[in-house]
Amino acid sequence: MRAKVILYRLGEDSETGRALREVLREQKLLTLSAAEDQLTETVGRLVSTNCARPSTPLPLPDRVPETGFLLLCDLGERQLDRLLAAMRRAGVHVPHKAVLTPFNRDWTLCKLIEEVSREHASMTGTE
Repeated sequence: MRAKVILYRLGEDSETGRALREVLREQKLLTLSAAEDQLTETVGRLVSTNCARPSTPLPLPDRVPETGFLLLCDLGERQLDRLLAAMRRAGVHVPHKAVLTPFNRDWTLCKLIEEVSREHASMTGTE
């Protein structure tokens, strides 16, 4: 599978989103955007369909995550290291990010964002 990155709430309309997208272009990574109406879609489906919208609209979750989120899919270790180093050099800070794993691929995007947000809050003491 080709390496790709899925972004949520990191569009061209934000400074962080613009800077991140520039880094991703420089790294030649396929960059996809997930919208709020895809939050109840499984992460695995979003990856396998390149974020194509389902034919039947899905219900929104009770709580819509407000944070920007970066999902890294099928990047090799060296490619991941290069991307993170390029983000640091460019001053791009995205605190909520995850790597696609066999464990989380069946989670909804909303569940993954919420779990990563909880872990980040716990680790930084901002609960």
